[in-house]
Amino acid sequence: RQQFSFPSIFIYGHTSSGKTYVMQTLLTTLQLPHVFVNCVEYFTSRLLLEEILIQLQSSSSDREQTCPVHCDTLNDFVRLFKQAVASRELQDQTLYIVSNFILMSSAILAKRVAEQLREMEANILPAFLRLQELTDRNVTVVLLSEIVWELFRPNIGCFEPFTMYFPDYSIGHLQKILSQNHPPEYSADFYSAYINILLGVFYMVCRDLKELRHLAALNFAKYCEPVVRGEANERDTRKLWKNIEPHLKKAMQTVYLREIS
Repeated sequence: RQQFSFPSIFIYGHTSSGKTYVMQTLLTTLQLPHVFVNCVEYFTSRLLLEEILIQLQSSSSDREQTCPVHCDTLNDFVRLFKQAVASRELQDQTLYIVSNFILMSSAILAKRVAEQLREMEANILPAFLRLQELTDRNVTVVLLSEIVWELFRPNIGCFEPFTMYFPDYSIGHLQKILSQNHPPEYSADFYSAYINILLGVFYMVCRDLKELRHLAALNFAKYCEPVVRGEANERDTRKLWKNIEPHLKKAMQTVYLREIS
């Protein structure tokens, strides 16, 4: 907690690649002081800065509950930030501010949000990147995004963050993750075989963990029909595959559209 960290870290990767989950788990497990904000939800610089201060102050035991936070400028934010850090006695500890820049998978929307962030104020993004220097405190800003840093880089010069790429899950990773959700009334091997069939069909067109989890839950009842009717047991993979194959092909045509319910 007392060690200095890099002033700013930019983590990017495709949707559902574990960026937010890993950061939340890491900071919570290590019990590091941190703040999570969503730049899509707090879409102006004032809302964004005030939300960071509110989360900092709400964790302070001696904070007045009725005390509002007003932050109109970056100078106000730096001053109030120092006060909030001092009130929590975090002067000698690294505080992490984690910002979710983009939560949608559309490239057009992602680019618009990147441009919106750049246009908040000319100095807001460069200031976040070197907040450690401006506040003279142990603070690291972690930026989470689905698009590359080049779309965020301001036209004017700025401090370059340490960039880290989260690759997509491999088919083996997806198999292990999805197999953990097996219903208690069926064996783990039976559900794992079902996930293997599902990934064999959808992996080439969809690698979004959330969408694959939705597809797994949606089609499992159809996969189990021969077992429920007593026409097959859990090891008759050939009969189970024949029963679900046309249903999966139909679902293949509506991936992401969720028209089959």
